[in-house]
Amino acid sequence: MQHIPRTAGIGLLVYGLGTAAAFMGSGAPGGAYRGTAVESYVAGAHWVTAFSLWYVGALAALGLVLLGIGLRALSGLGDVLWGLCVAAAATSVTGAFVAGGVDVAMAEGGSAVASGVPHPVVYTLTEIGNLLAVCSPALFVGVGAILVAARGHLPGWVRVVTVLAGVCGVLAPFFVTYFVYLLWVIAVGVALTSSRQRRRETAVQASLV
Repeated sequence: MQHIPRTAGIGLLVYGLGTAAAFMGSGAPGGAYRGTAVESYVAGAHWVTAFSLWYVGALAALGLVLLGIGLRALSGLGDVLWGLCVAAAATSVTGAFVAGGVDVAMAEGGSAVASGVPHPVVYTLTEIGNLLAVCSPALFVGVGAILVAARGHLPGWVRVVTVLAGVCGVLAPFFVTYFVYLLWVIAVGVALTSSRQRRRETAVQASLV
């Protein structure tokens, strides 16, 4: 494998952890419809939490730009991976503002909006926001992982795991697959971040000999 800068791993970790925190902590309704979940999400006491977490999610998605910059220099696939990372970041930021924007509308629109928008409509908007913020970038990154596994010089077991994680990213709307993909994102992020440090320590030790 060609050299990948440490910042790429940091960007991947920021994206993975930040997006997951916003998705799971915001309480944005998705999956099976439950009226109580919608009521809790649009309640005034929850607005600040929703605003804050989805803003964190939007900022965390920009970590994918760092990842893309780090991968752009890879021969053969660099430009494709860069494009996938940019698309992933853009759709994730959009989704964060869609899901969080529902509560922004409730706060700014007042009682006319809070009482006038049916709960199924709120659910539909937040479900779309979740798909854009979480599942869309997982699809783009998953496709990138599959391409790297198909064309990169990876050990056999790493290639298999990478393809599996990539497929799980593509299939992230099935929910359970997203968490398999997320574990891979965290593992790769940690590996890319720590490998740079190990190379630096090795170089320092060699220079002292």
